[in-house]
Amino acid sequence: MKYTQLELRLKTKDNIIGRIQNIWFIASGVLATLFNYYWHGPEVHAWDLRFHIIRNILRQYFAKSLPHMMSNDTAPTIDFEFIADYIAMNNLPNRPLQSSIGYNQEHNIEFNSKNCVEYNVPHYGLSSDKLNQMAELDKQLAQTGHPRSISCQVLVSTQSEFANCDPNCVLGMGPLDPDERIVLYFHGGAYCVGERSLTHMHVFAHISRTTGLRVFSPNYRLAPRHGFPSQLHDCFMAYKHVLSRGFKPQNIVLAGDSAGGALVVGMLLLLRDMKCTSPSAAVLVSPWVDATCSGDSWTRNQHYDYLPALPLTDPFHPTRMFYDAGRKFSPAMLKELQCPLVSPVFGTDLKGMPPMLVQMGRNELLHDDIEKFVTKVKHDNKNGCVRLETYEHMPHVFVLFDFADAAQKAFSSI
Repeated sequence: MKYTQLELRLKTKDNIIGRIQNIWFIASGVLATLFNYYWHGPEVHAWDLRFHIIRNILRQYFAKSLPHMMSNDTAPTIDFEFIADYIAMNNLPNRPLQSSIGYNQEHNIEFNSKNCVEYNVPHYGLSSDKLNQMAELDKQLAQTGHPRSISCQVLVSTQSEFANCDPNCVLGMGPLDPDERIVLYFHGGAYCVGERSLTHMHVFAHISRTTGLRVFSPNYRLAPRHGFPSQLHDCFMAYKHVLSRGFKPQNIVLAGDSAGGALVVGMLLLLRDMKCTSPSAAVLVSPWVDATCSGDSWTRNQHYDYLPALPLTDPFHPTRMFYDAGRKFSPAMLKELQCPLVSPVFGTDLKGMPPMLVQMGRNELLHDDIEKFVTKVKHDNKNGCVRLETYEHMPHVFVLFDFADAAQKAFSSI
């Protein structure tokens, strides 16, 4: 098949020319930010120069790293295997943590036959069918002696109670005592980026510092190479693996940001419907609970957030990329996107949720979708299990700006 030629702004080969290309891409954004900041003043007075620079670099990355002016009809002619390699090559910074912040170690989670699962949730339609196909494939691989695996980060802050412990002793996958509590965190990144990123490592370190708990974060498969619900299946299997290592559900806090927040809710729905014991609590930071992006804030806040407000007819829309890359958008796809496992805000039954903390920025595109989701959870759970915290002037997943006062306040609230 002949694929459409694409004009890409970031490197497509990891060589000197490609690195110069990326440096210029970032430098041009920094220079434009400096000029606008000192000539026109701050866009939001609550943001300092550093905040403006990082926000604008993120905005430039999400808006310009892919060609967003292509028509819906071109989707089948785009080589998304190549796009997956391109995204991976230009992922968020991936460097080790400084020892003054925390320690982390990567482990392998093997999906053996003991942890294989059957998703008895036919009411989720196509998503249920896809989950069972993935589970059956994992079972076959395990039975033939070739089990699939993913990696998982274990991280502790050097400012937690583990500060004086030998890192080699506290970075294992098993519980340090029978009743140890941990945070199982699903990273965000539109299901396409975010694994092993230094920005998320800092978030994990802050959460470990303020909670005093170790943070486990599985590196689930990424889109567009692996479409939904690959990510949800991997996270479910990671949860089962953690239980098999000796952790108790009541000692696990599920957490996630953006797409990771949606994965947390999807996990809770699956656990509830499969009559499994749910974790003790959930923390959702700017959860992407509506993959159709239908809230009014997608228009109202687009001047402030770093996320671009794109039409669903764009083949490179994050929703199109993670759900079924290369498929044309249609009314049938729109209906599929309204499955609660994909877009929890469309759930008609959100009962049985554990205590839940939801944090969002006032200026983020997802504001109205998150608010609608929280209202539904409150309606379906009369025990006051959900608390919503809205941080003024903050964009999407503002905890990534960990130097900001709002981010530090949000960490302390977990």
